[in-house]
Amino acid sequence: MVRVKDPEIGIRNYVKNSLKAFLEGGKYSKDRKAKTLNWITGVIRGSGISKEALAEIFNQLRDYPQNEEEKSRLSQIFEESQKQGCL
Repeated sequence: MVRVKDPEIGIRNYVKNSLKAFLEGGKYSKDRKAKTLNWITGVIRGSGISKEALAEIFNQLRDYPQNEEEKSRLSQIFEESQKQGCL
């Protein structure tokens, strides 16, 4: 029998890992383009994640930033998510 993962778990992991990459300074992708605020908002909107799940991820990442730049990035994406109605 094949075990099937809950798709919601996959979506949460995808968004959470993408947020971490954005917070860490916009690590470069294979095409060498920096991950920007537009990129991460596109990931969030395109994922179809629920508002409750996204709020939970932001709550989990509250203590994740290591320096002021990462804290600023977290604040930026949180505010942008609120503006766009994702939260």
